Amino acid sequence: MSETTIKRLFGFAMVKHNFSKFTLTTLSEYVNEEHLEQGSPNKGLNIQNSPRTWKEIHEKAIKVSEYTVKAIKNRSGIPYEMTISRKFSEHDFELFFKSDYSFTSYISQPGYGKSILLTHLAEKLISNERNIFSDSSLLFITTSSLFNGEKGLVNFEEQLKFHLGIPAKDSLIAQAAQNYDTTGGKLIIFIDGFSDHEFEKDLKKQLFESITNFLCTIENCKAIKLVLSMRSTTWIRFYNEIRHSAYLKSKWFPGSYFNVAEISNVPPLTEKEVDQILSKINSKEHPEIGPNLKDQLKFPFHIQLYHQLKKEDPNFNYSTNITFYELIFKFIQNQIYRSNYYTEKILFLKKIILLTDFGRNGSSILKDDLIGDLLAFKNAYIELLSDGILMEEKSNEDFHPKEYVKFIHPHIFEYFLFIEILEKFDLKVDGSYFDFIQKEYKSEQIRFQLLQWTIRFIIRIGDFKSLALLFELDLNNYEKNYLILFVAENLHYRCKNNPDTNRLLHEHKFHEAIVKELISFDFIDSFYRDAINVLIEITEDEETLMVYHAILSIFDVFSLNTDLIKKRTNILYSFDSKKWPVHPQKINQLILDRINGKTDNKIAMQELIKACSESYSGVYSIQQTVSLILIIVLGFFYKYNDADVKNIRSLYNHTALESQPRSQLAIFLVSLLALANLIQGNNTRIFQFGNILSLLGKDKMRFGVTKYTEATTKLINAQLNFLEKEYAVSYQYYLDCLQIFKRNKLNLHCTYIYSTIIEIFKKMNDHTRANEFKYDMLCFIEDNNISGKFNNWERNNDIN
Repeated sequence: MSETTIKRLFGFAMVKHNFSKFTLTTLSEYVNEEHLEQGSPNKGLNIQNSPRTWKEIHEKAIKVSEYTVKAIKNRSGIPYEMTISRKFSEHDFELFFKSDYSFTSYISQPGYGKSILLTHLAEKLISNERNIFSDSSLLFITTSSLFNGEKGLVNFEEQLKFHLGIPAKDSLIAQAAQNYDTTGGKLIIFIDGFSDHEFEKDLKKQLFESITNFLCTIENCKAIKLVLSMRSTTWIRFYNEIRHSAYLKSKWFPGSYFNVAEISNVPPLTEKEVDQILSKINSKEHPEIGPNLKDQLKFPFHIQLYHQLKKEDPNFNYSTNITFYELIFKFIQNQIYRSNYYTEKILFLKKIILLTDFGRNGSSILKDDLIGDLLAFKNAYIELLSDGILMEEKSNEDFHPKEYVKFIHPHIFEYFLFIEILEKFDLKVDGSYFDFIQKEYKSEQIRFQLLQWTIRFIIRIGDFKSLALLFELDLNNYEKNYLILFVAENLHYRCKNNPDTNRLLHEHKFHEAIVKELISFDFIDSFYRDAINVLIEITEDEETLMVYHAILSIFDVFSLNTDLIKKRTNILYSFDSKKWPVHPQKINQLILDRINGKTDNKIAMQELIKACSESYSGVYSIQQTVSLILIIVLGFFYKYNDADVKNIRSLYNHTALESQPRSQLAIFLVSLLALANLIQGNNTRIFQFGNILSLLGKDKMRFGVTKYTEATTKLINAQLNFLEKEYAVSYQYYLDCLQIFKRNKLNLHCTYIYSTIIEIFKKMNDHTRANEFKYDMLCFIEDNNISGKFNNWERNNDIN
């Protein structure tokens, strides 16, 4: 029999059949007494049998509180065992408990986990642990238990007495005070669920008045402590009931984190708290997540959405902000698209975007500008305020108070701004759409957010032609590498749910277009490498896969990890190399042999260089460009002779770089050639390359210099200072480079730098420091699984 049926039966029986008191009491206990018809508490119930001693009152309070705790646990957004207790709330509650304040309230926008917060506090109070609360009693109820079946409000104190089993003629305050004088224990009352009656204004007003009257009745009684849990909008209305009473305001404990601007004293989760929850959600050791996502998860409601995503896909973890955007969209779906008055809400939010002139005037507007719409969308507006989408702000300008309406979360504003721009261009993402975003939001962070919302949209609708337009924009290296990864991860996410995505990518020649964007070869930007790894997972084309693996083989070589190089070499061996001047696998094998200490096979190296040089056919493909880079990297391990240098220079010229000597690729190749000569100890060429790179580095933004090229240029300058015997300056340059290359696992560069720093301290006759770096170098080699046969560089005699 359902609970509702029992309540109906109980109400019917009270009127018609005059059931026995035993039957009524049994039915009452079955529905936990909270749902008893309470218009007249002593009607139909033998109050004389109610508990009189405080011990009995305490046990009754525990029973009601445990029921409330269980109910909240059952409706928790994530499994309750994954939630955590908030340290700040425990600290604030203890301060409140020891103080002379009568009441406090946990206040925040919806979704900050106030109910769960109270539940953890309640469990601590209910437990039998010996602490300052051990002699106190907790009554934890919700506002729904303060109303009778006809939704009428019963006197607040009378309801408390009913829950505690105290006869109507007795005084709750007197009994609590007597217990306090005897044991020192206090009666703690938690009330949650005010939002359940958010829109029933008359009832809400009655409830506030009843609670206010109770607080006035308490006066200076130290035996009773009242704790409320309210949304910011609810608190504002409650505070209006007490703000004219200096006495009541003096009895309110605002907490340690009260923020007047946001009307909140519940702070977001700390980074440590987020990590604690993530460790519970992810059964295995949870992977590192981005700072933006971590900031977003500090809002507890988003943790609920994150948990849903992880349930749908346990492996849902991405390097970019894809999770961030999925959570925002889920939040908007739940709070707006799947809520009451959703059509009116959307129209109202669109109106706000238009009044901000597409964000040009900020994200807030005068409330006076919305007067007409407030009348038309009254219910929608109230819900948007109550659900934490919008908020009202007051400001005094020139002594004239003004009221503003703004989005609480900037990400929600960005989403609806994106939607409005999209509609402005009739849902067509074309060149004019991108030009509008680029021009109107050029110097603003919101531009980058709009581009990501756009990428998400065009991938969802399968409009992959528009992706090519994205990369025609004026993007810096960070933006381009990040957006390539963002595109790749979004495609990877969509491929799981839509098998047709791979077919559409092939039809629109997506990979051919994206490969052209990979010529930056920024080995320091982790987004670049991560993007290629994800792209491998969403293509089945053999030639494209070979290009991706060949680029990643450069990272493997730079790591000096023989296991990685061997594994990649075997993968490359399985591909057909008809479009390649030389097979990347052969170059990788030569490098692997050299790292493992095998004889310097210069003949094989020279044959590869010659084959690559003779393959020129007028226009260099991505395959020929990657081959050239691998040939140059080969020079890190084998010394070039004059014929080799001539062939490589021919290759360099054949890439049409003479017509574009300051292109991003040209500058990268110059820096790579310079590094090869640096490692070979060819000081004459180092001076030549150093002068070129210094000239180009003066305007790195204009030439599109990557972070890797910047670091390589600094490395060349370090060596030039070494040759000029400016040892202190050279050491500092090398040390800066060492930190950069270490951070990005470019171990080849690190071992060279270690070797050179040791030489610097030898030149300075500082053998103690030289030995320190020798030890550091040995530890570095061991930690990074670098072959013991490749633990030093053969240095040219003229370096001395």
